[in-house]
This record gives sequence, C-alpha cells and structure tokens, in this order.
Amino acid sequence: MIKIIKINILVFFIIILLIEIVLISFNYFFDGVPLYRHFNLDPHQVVSYYQKDYKKKKRKTSDNYYIREFDGYTKQSYLNKYIKQNAVDLEDIRYVKGEDINFPIFFDKYNCRENKNENYIFSDTVLIGDSSLFGIAVASPHDIVGRLRKLNPNKRFLNLGMPGTDPRGQVNHLKEVAIDTDFNSIIWLFVEANDYEVNSNDMPNCSYHNLEPNTLNRQFKTDKVSFLSLKIFLSVHLRGLSSFIKLFISYDDKFNLNKTIYEKTVIDLNKYLEKKGVRNKTLYYLPTYNRHAYKNDFIIHPNVKKLNVLKNDVKNIVTKYGFKFIDGDDAVKDIKEKKDLYHYKYQTHYNAVGYTKTAEHMNKFIKY
Repeated sequence: MIKIIKINILVFFIIILLIEIVLISFNYFFDGVPLYRHFNLDPHQVVSYYQKDYKKKKRKTSDNYYIREFDGYTKQSYLNKYIKQNAVDLEDIRYVKGEDINFPIFFDKYNCRENKNENYIFSDTVLIGDSSLFGIAVASPHDIVGRLRKLNPNKRFLNLGMPGTDPRGQVNHLKEVAIDTDFNSIIWLFVEANDYEVNSNDMPNCSYHNLEPNTLNRQFKTDKVSFLSLKIFLSVHLRGLSSFIKLFISYDDKFNLNKTIYEKTVIDLNKYLEKKGVRNKTLYYLPTYNRHAYKNDFIIHPNVKKLNVLKNDVKNIVTKYGFKFIDGDDAVKDIKEKKDLYHYKYQTHYNAVGYTKTAEHMNKFIKY
C-alpha cells in the first residue's frame, strides 16, 4: 500500500514537472500578453503589486531615472518649481496621475497640454494624435513633445494630443484651434493600439486631467484582492500557452482599419494643409504593446501578422497623399525586452523610456 502511494506521488510530481516544462517552453518560444484581464485584475492592482515587489527586492524599473528626479520634492515644492520654470499662473494648473508620480501640467487657452499662446501664432511643427502624444502618465520633459522641445530649444512645437480621440477628431480639432496658426511641418501620430477604431465623437476638445492628488508620489488605494500574488503569477506564467492557443484563432475581425473613413480623413487633412501651404507632412506610426509582447524569433504570431496588415493599410493610404511614413518601431529596435518600455511591463502607454526613445527618433525626420 505504501509503495503504491509513493508511486502515485512520484507520478504526480513527474506530471507537474512535464506541465511546467511545457509552460516554460511556450513562454520561451512565444512570450505574449499576460492574462491579467482573464483573472479580473485591473491596472491599479497589478501596478501597485509590482511597485511593492520592486521596492521590497530593491529592483529598478527601466525609467527609474525619471522617478528619481522627483526625490526630495513635496507636492507643493514641485508645483512651485513647475510654475516658476514655465511662467504660468496657478489657475491654469491641472494634474495628471502617473503610475509612480502625480504631476502638474498647465492648460493653454484651448485647454490643451503645455502650449504657450505664441504656439498658436506660429509653430515650426504641429503635432496631432491621441493620449500617447498627450503624454499620459509622464511629466514633461519626458513626454514626446516635452523631449522635442528639450532637443530643440529654439523651435516651437504645438502639442494637440487628446486622449480618447480617433484620426477624424484629431483633424477636426486641428482645423478648429489652428485656423490662424502658421506652421511649417505637421506630425500625425497613428497609434496602432486603437486608432483604427472610429469614435462616435468626431469633434472632441482638449481638457484631459485628473482630480488633484494629495501627494506627489502615487498612492494606490485598492481593495484587497484574494490570492493576488497567485493570480499575477498565473497571468504571467500562462501567457505563452495563451499565445500558442491564439495561433489557431482567426484575426479576420480584429485590428481592421475602416479604409473609407480613414482615407476621407487623410484627404480632408491634406486639403487643409495645402491651403496652409504646409508641405512637410509626416505620419508617425506608433507600435502597440501587443506587437512588443510576442516573441517573433521563431514564428511571427498571427496577432503581429494582422497588425502588419494594419500598418501597411495606413502606409499605403497616407503615402498616396504625400505624407512621409515613419515606423515608430524602429525607435526601440535596440531594446531587447520591449515590455520594459511600459510601466511595470503592464499593457498600457509607454513609460518615460518609451516616450523619450520615440521623440529622439521622431526628431531625426522633422524638417524646419
């Protein structure tokens, strides 16, 4: 009897070992997107967990240099510094909640982020796009436009990035607020993550901000989650298996660009730019987390293949109307672990490293 029990225990451990080898192999060959959403975990819970884990193990994030810039400041002392540096009034200050740092921004006359009035008279370059251009979760000068301004202190940049917008809304907003603005160049961000979608609101306005926080350092207040560590472990550990299973699903109905609406939008913008006499037109294509999550050393995942179709569709349309197409994935090609470009490797916007890399790459193609 005892011998049978020992044999059963041994068989059990061998089966577990074989399963573990298979899971590790899937992770090695495919990598992929962690299954946080499948375990009903929201960004606050995941990021908060990793923040505590990083601090406990004294690990550093890829954007640790950015976080350390706020050491020694309180919310008030940093605000005082920010107001003085930017020569703005307190009444124009709003706040954005970062993943580690809550920071102030100032609104311009159209409630957009950190433009001066003179930017609406003349700007060397106007940029339009969504939340990635706005610079969600990252303080200036580590957002895209903030970095461009740092690299080119004698040039003017007008940042019209608006979270939650699609290409139609971005073009309509540009035509509304920059009607009297002279500019030489335009950079239009197409964000692979969601700019293929068509929003119901095609006349958006700037105004994105969060409620004023109590502290400079982000403090997460999340409900206690049962088995949080186990859920996060499984989310990460099963990602390769999930990627393998997705080899056999259809992506025909995913990441599809409405070519008719998008081309009409490009035509609309092109006509506006022709009237303005703007000839330096660039479409900057920003990659998504999904593209960076999958390992393509052995096989190009169907998810990535479909994203490549989307990229080519966008490229074919914009180049048809004289836009220069720039692939933003080239900006981070030297980053081995590309999930490090995101806050605690979570599926969201770039961190300071990702934004900075993008701005420096973009800067090479700007014509003045």
